Amino acid sequence: MKPGAGEYMRSTLDLAADFISRGYVDLESCSLLENDYNAVIMRFFEGDVPIMLASGNTVSGTEKRESQSEAFTADPFSYSFHPVPSTKDGGFFINSISLGFGVNKNSKSLDMANEFMRFLVTPSELNEMARAKRMVTPCVDMSLDGIYAAFGKLDAEHVINLSELGLEDTPDSQVRKAGWQVSNGNMTVDEAVEAFGTLE
Repeated sequence: MKPGAGEYMRSTLDLAADFISRGYVDLESCSLLENDYNAVIMRFFEGDVPIMLASGNTVSGTEKRESQSEAFTADPFSYSFHPVPSTKDGGFFINSISLGFGVNKNSKSLDMANEFMRFLVTPSELNEMARAKRMVTPCVDMSLDGIYAAFGKLDAEHVINLSELGLEDTPDSQVRKAGWQVSNGNMTVDEAVEAFGTLE
């Protein structure tokens, strides 16, 4: 978060700006979506959106909405989630664990609570929770849900674990906000780089 740190995201923002400039995304149509999380999934199931750019959070909402789409129910199709080929070497998977557990240290049943936590963080239970919520598993095996199978085929150097990098929420949030501002045409790359640390 030091002054000038925005330069580290310039190449990423250049990529986003170039992608948007090619007209692959109709920003005017996107702005008409009242509930973009739900609406983009439902539009995808209508079959008139060939590719849905989404994070794992959006993908997790697809299974429960399949039955809500008359078009998908009438003519179901298979789909899967793939890393965007963002470099000449292919795509990257940024893995951010978004689930946390806590135990009250003053609990009268501390031993039982800790044992339950140990049970919940076993690979089989973590996989089951991920499957139930259709989230990316925090475990190595990505094959439990075919929708994420492509991520399991990535080379280890293409998987970035934010917890291992030690990045805190604030810089991660600033990069996301910069990407949003540039992708929506609200800021130039230079403006976003300069504003890093204060982006809304």
